[in-house]
Amino acid sequence: MINNSEASHNDADMKFSELAPFATLLDMKDRYTREHAWRVAIYARRLAVRIGLNGIDRENIWLGGLLHDIGKIGLSIKVLNNTHNQLSDAMLAEVQQHPLIGEAVLKGFDIAPAVIDFVRYHHEKMDGSGYPFGLQKDQIPIGARIIRVADCFDAITTDRPYQQRKSWIKAVAILRQISGTDLDPELVDAFIVDIKEKGLVFDPFRSLSQSARFLTAERSRFVGRC
Repeated sequence: MINNSEASHNDADMKFSELAPFATLLDMKDRYTREHAWRVAIYARRLAVRIGLNGIDRENIWLGGLLHDIGKIGLSIKVLNNTHNQLSDAMLAEVQQHPLIGEAVLKGFDIAPAVIDFVRYHHEKMDGSGYPFGLQKDQIPIGARIIRVADCFDAITTDRPYQQRKSWIKAVAILRQISGTDLDPELVDAFIVDIKEKGLVFDPFRSLSQSARFLTAERSRFVGRC
């Protein structure tokens, strides 16, 4: 008899392997994005476990977290290397295309529709002010809402070309501040509990194309806990 959880692990790893050439190309363009991707994947899966989602949902969220910024493969080096907090209108419009570029990339592969949804919608906000569609609250798939929380937290707690990282305590305060408008408040509460119990994810300085084995090992830590 096949264990559904183990089968989903193997399937997710296979899907990632198929996308390795895109991951490698993104790796060459932008080191921050590929390191950020695997951290978001781990945070997102931890949150999915925390709120009791099933094995298939957790694996889809893990894969969606790993691939959420794959659309940045289509962005210019000028945008990826931007060192200013404020983007020009043209640069902002370009950035806001990356969820749709990611969707287009993933539709060329045998990827679960839920994973593609998470990539498409991970910049939507609870109050409808996000992009690319301006969805609100429960219109946004829960996996995308989970990835959004993980994405925001990691962006705050790591150095980026245009800002220095903040402490996890400051990051938690920011998450609470934008809870309800940007982020799902129930997910924020659960995420903060998880961070306080399990701590932050730190860089192993692996390329995104090499991270599948590390993430498989990381997932194994949760076996028997949920």
